[in-house]
Amino acid sequence: MAQNSENHRGSHAMIDICNFYGDENRLGNLVFDLMIEAIERTTMKIVHKHLEILNKDTPPGFSAILSLDSSHISAHAYTSKDIALTAFDCFTCGKTNPLEVLQYIYNELNKQFPDIKCTYEFNHKRFRY
Repeated sequence: MAQNSENHRGSHAMIDICNFYGDENRLGNLVFDLMIEAIERTTMKIVHKHLEILNKDTPPGFSAILSLDSSHISAHAYTSKDIALTAFDCFTCGKTNPLEVLQYIYNELNKQFPDIKCTYEFNHKRFRY
């Protein structure tokens, strides 16, 4: 059975946002650009990136992912006014604090969308040893 060691090499952060709604293309591209900007502010490197706009067989929204040399950052959103939910996660192995990366994105979004609200924020130690 696993032991809960405090020694760790990575972290996994998550935030949930509500009241973020509008055109899925505009919001998807905005978030995707902010994700790239947030990672470029760190020492991590982007090794692959993809944005998928969702509006055919699902509620309107988007799914975005950046694969990093030290793991990943992702966003998944439903952007219709009746749902208006976005979930972010960032997993790193190394010294970068993934919660700071996600908080940067949230703060930048909040400047343009003051009605958004962070409903969940968590940073979990990973790669424990």
